[in-house]
Amino acid sequence: MSLLSARMAATLAPGPMHLTFPPTASAQAGTLKVTGLSVSRRDLRLVNDLSFEVTPGQVLGVSGPSGCGKTTLLRCISGLSSHYSGTISLPEGPIAMVFQEARLLPWRSVRSNVMLPLRTADAFFRAEEWLERLHLADAMDLYPAQLSGGMRQRVAIARALATEPTLLLVDEPFSALDAPLARDLRDLRDMLAELISDKQFTTVWVSHDMEEINAVSTQRLHLDGPPGSWTLNPHPR
Repeated sequence: MSLLSARMAATLAPGPMHLTFPPTASAQAGTLKVTGLSVSRRDLRLVNDLSFEVTPGQVLGVSGPSGCGKTTLLRCISGLSSHYSGTISLPEGPIAMVFQEARLLPWRSVRSNVMLPLRTADAFFRAEEWLERLHLADAMDLYPAQLSGGMRQRVAIARALATEPTLLLVDEPFSALDAPLARDLRDLRDMLAELISDKQFTTVWVSHDMEEINAVSTQRLHLDGPPGSWTLNPHPR
């Protein structure tokens, strides 16, 4: 297994992961650097000659229509796909990903799910610390089936952040939650954004929700889809 594959296997959701050839590592001082990236799918150019940098504490918000290549971009950065040309330079350290679904193991407690990717002697206490940060102190011994959808997603966020990643990839983190819980979703979004800023995670955050992108991003990337055009706004605030 390659170095990047080992890093991803330690931080991604449980279950089998078939990883492909990794991006080029590593970038300088916690910076993610993408240079001349082009991505195609079934002879369609999704992204053409894309370049950007994301430094610690910055959030690159990625938007665009369905099928434009948002999640594909995350897969290329994470090393889950090698179907691209160009260079991706990663910061040294763990990579973590927050998925659209929580992807918790149903037979493990909340605490045990968060401990799953941790390989340190303080895994128990680190899991508890991050669950407390996500306001889940009273749910540590519960099981996923006993939680609401929003609580399960908070557990998934705690699992990712407990690895203290150098690079955090966020893929439509609230799209699977019920729209009527709009205020709860905003609170959860703001909580995650605050933790990213506090811990200075280098972050790429994908969403179809422009309100969400506007609220969390320090720079914005909009993908148009075929033939691969894009717009980068490095200073939206």
